[in-house]
Amino acid sequence: MRKYLLGAAMLAILAAPSCKKDKNMKKAVVVDSGDIATGGCGYLVKLEQDGKLLRPKYLPSAYQHDGEKVKLKFNSDGEGEVCQTNHTNQFIELIEITDIKKDLD
Repeated sequence: MRKYLLGAAMLAILAAPSCKKDKNMKKAVVVDSGDIATGGCGYLVKLEQDGKLLRPKYLPSAYQHDGEKVKLKFNSDGEGEVCQTNHTNQFIELIEITDIKKDLD
């Protein structure tokens, strides 16, 4: 019986690191750049890693809060649009969010 218990414990220790769900998620902050109807870009996400601004095609209302820290997975095909942020026009890449959650770290 002890042999099986020891084997199960070893297996659990080896399997634990591979269970990290957030492994491929990127940390970001939600930025409210203003209403699209009045010249803003709507809600953007600013990646923590490089500061790049991205515009989600759809951002769930639960995350539409300026300064909200999130973790997300997304797909990008390189398309985007020119948008005015901070009184300058810049190209903002469009993304499709596949998974998002609040960053509680």
